Amino acid sequence: MHRFYDNLLRQVGRKVALEHFLAKNVVQARAVLSRQNIDLIILDWMMPGVCGLEFLKEIRAKPEHKDILIIMVTAKCQPKDVTEALNAGADDFISKPFNVEVLLARLKSLARRRDRPWQAQAEIACAGIHLDPSRARVEVDGKEIHLHPKEMILLEVFLRRPNVLHAPRSLWDRGWSYDSQKWEHVLVTTISNLKKGLGAKRGALLECRRGLGYILRA
Repeated sequence: MHRFYDNLLRQVGRKVALEHFLAKNVVQARAVLSRQNIDLIILDWMMPGVCGLEFLKEIRAKPEHKDILIIMVTAKCQPKDVTEALNAGADDFISKPFNVEVLLARLKSLARRRDRPWQAQAEIACAGIHLDPSRARVEVDGKEIHLHPKEMILLEVFLRRPNVLHAPRSLWDRGWSYDSQKWEHVLVTTISNLKKGLGAKRGALLECRRGLGYILRA
């Protein structure tokens, strides 16, 4: 498996500028994180010793790693597995087997978080929710909350166009913009986590209109 990822990342490196570091287990991965400035982690669920999912939770528990993008890779492909990975803090989910083009699509999607035009736009305040795009900071009723990258992207869409019904596919294209057989489940899980992050009072303002889409009532 180590050789597979090495070959895969070398192929990706021929298409985009990419410096990569490989770790066979969590011990090696911790060492890399301690000495390198990492932008993105491709994390295999099944690893010797500590499994990838537990390591994902460990990474997300540390404030200094909150901006690292994490793609969970696994042969597990049931909806509950996708939900578990996203709830633990994964930014994206890839089912095995996959190829270079699939990985490139995911990398490009996640890269938009690093270079999004809206980051230079003015702050938004709506329905007790305040978003400062330049600092990727969200406050609810004056208290800062933490959201994962995809949740932040969707929140920006809702805040800029409150009281507007957003079609599920439109939201998916804004946040992910690649084809996936599980896109509906991933979107539903991400919006559910966004509602939880906003809290009971403000999260209730984000409504699902079954068969139509989602709307932020303001």
